[in-house]
Amino acid sequence: MSASVLLAEDEFLIRAVLVDALEEAGVACIEASTGKEAIAVVEGDEPLAALIVDIGLPDMSGEKVIEAAASRRPGLPIICCSGAAPPPAPDGVTLHSFPKPYSATDLSNFVAKLIGKG
Repeated sequence: MSASVLLAEDEFLIRAVLVDALEEAGVACIEASTGKEAIAVVEGDEPLAALIVDIGLPDMSGEKVIEAAASRRPGLPIICCSGAAPPPAPDGVTLHSFPKPYSATDLSNFVAKLIGKG
């Protein structure tokens, strides 16, 4: 079973466009619209190739999701999407920043290359 990318994004339209772009780039995606949903996936057994996280999630900061991923999935590439400056990366985490607004095609191509699909 190949690993999927976890997309934690609360805006439905942004999430839908990005999922389509990722699938076009050959990247399977798991969607989470809240930080709680994202953390549940991170803490589960689903193989993950990367995490794309919006910092402005409705129930918590995306930084909490990043911290959970750093703790439970060491070495997992994390792409932070935000209109603000990216948070500092936790120790041992490679944190890539994609400032909003971004092109779904550019982000999906970056992710595909990052996880070896492009």
